[in-house]
Amino acid sequence: MKLLVKNTWLVIFLAIIISFVVPNFGKILSPYLNIFLMILMFLSCLDIDLKAFVVALKDFKIQLLLLLIVHLVSPLIVLIFLKGFLSEEIFLGLILASVIPAGRASVFLVSIYGGKPETALVVSSISNALSPIVVPLLVWLFARTSIKMDPIEMGTTIMWLVAVPILVAILVRWMGLAKYLVKQASGLSVIFLFLIIIGIISPIRQVILYNWERSMGLILIVIGLISFDFWLGWRIGKTKEDKITLAVTSSYKNYTLGTLVALTLFNPVVALPSIIYTITNNLMLVPIQILTRGKKVK
Repeated sequence: MKLLVKNTWLVIFLAIIISFVVPNFGKILSPYLNIFLMILMFLSCLDIDLKAFVVALKDFKIQLLLLLIVHLVSPLIVLIFLKGFLSEEIFLGLILASVIPAGRASVFLVSIYGGKPETALVVSSISNALSPIVVPLLVWLFARTSIKMDPIEMGTTIMWLVAVPILVAILVRWMGLAKYLVKQASGLSVIFLFLIIIGIISPIRQVILYNWERSMGLILIVIGLISFDFWLGWRIGKTKEDKITLAVTSSYKNYTLGTLVALTLFNPVVALPSIIYTITNNLMLVPIQILTRGKKVK
């Protein structure tokens, strides 16, 4: 399992290639994406240590800054600088993708890269726990378009995909049943991440290829948004360990949740920005993990 975790970049890269080369495999996985995401969320939350969580919470200023970067910086950039250049569907999709919570996978990614997983755990846990309220509210505030959007329905969908797995994971830990699963959680998370990426990209592969010019433009936009969030996180860190932690946590999104919400409530075009986030966010991990592959997995 440790081999999988250390080579997460390769697993992700293969998943993206398979999605385009063997799309039928992904179509088989698509009906189970919600289940896969809930399992991934469950596995990612098994390592929640309430005592360590409380200690990390004491650094309130850093937690607040990270949450502001995760949820507000990118959508503000999109609203101020890009709204007039995008169609309503792409604008809505980009807002949804940019307000989505921090990725739970950032916890073990930060650990791999030599950062502080406890900080990533606190921020991603708070970000995801608040997402059933924060995401619909921000999407409504930033993207009030003619496209039908029900904040309550969106919140309910996110609640099932995020809050339920978190509560189940806390219950399993409280019952003392998580000891073995915690040891295997990172490796299993990589496997489910692999399946999720294929299951998300494959079914709308044609949408990406059909809108290849639009997709290329979105890739450039997303690279800019991710890089700016990464830079902000790096700037507020004091030590190199802090910088790695804050930069990765600020820029790695729960793109799977964004894609599933977009596909469930809207259409493939609205989901396109989240798909581009999926591809771009993970490809940008490749050089980072290659440069830090000597780090010990905690």
